[in-house]
Amino acid sequence: MRNILRVCTIALALVSTHTAIAQNRNTIEGVWNVTVTVTDCQTGALIRTVHAIQGFAHHGSFTETASTYLRGSSIGTWNHDGGDNYSTSYWFFRYTPTGAFASFAYALNKEQLSDDGNHFTASGAIQDFDASGNLISTGCVVHSATRLAAPGRNN
Repeated sequence: MRNILRVCTIALALVSTHTAIAQNRNTIEGVWNVTVTVTDCQTGALIRTVHAIQGFAHHGSFTETASTYLRGSSIGTWNHDGGDNYSTSYWFFRYTPTGAFASFAYALNKEQLSDDGNHFTASGAIQDFDASGNLISTGCVVHSATRLAAPGRNN
C-alpha cells in the first residue's frame, strides 16, 4: 500500500510540474534529484544520507519521495523568499524496519537556486514527533540538488 501511495504522489508531482519544467529555469518549480545529508545538530556527526526526488509545483505545493522504505512520501508547501531564495516546509511518516509507525517528521528548509537554474543547495532541520506529538529528536540537513528533465528533452 505504501508503495502505491508513493507512486501516486510522484505521478501527481510530475504532472503538476510538467509545464514548469518546460518553461522556466529561473525558479525552483520543477522536479529535482536530491542528495540529503542528515547530521546531529550539536556534534555534526553523520546520521544518514538519503536520495530523494522532490517536486515543486507552480501553485506552491511540494512533494518528495526518498530512497528508503523507512519513511513515507512528503507533502508540504514552498515559498519564494526573493531572488534565488526559497523556503519549504513539509511532513512525512517514519517507520521501523518492521513497518510500524516510528515518528511523524516535520522539515523546514531554506533553498538557494544556482545562477544557471539547474542546481540548488539547501539547509534546514527535521523534527521527529511521537504519536502523542512530543518532540523526540531534531536533525540538521543539507541538500544538494540537480534539476531533472525528461529523457530526450532540452528543458
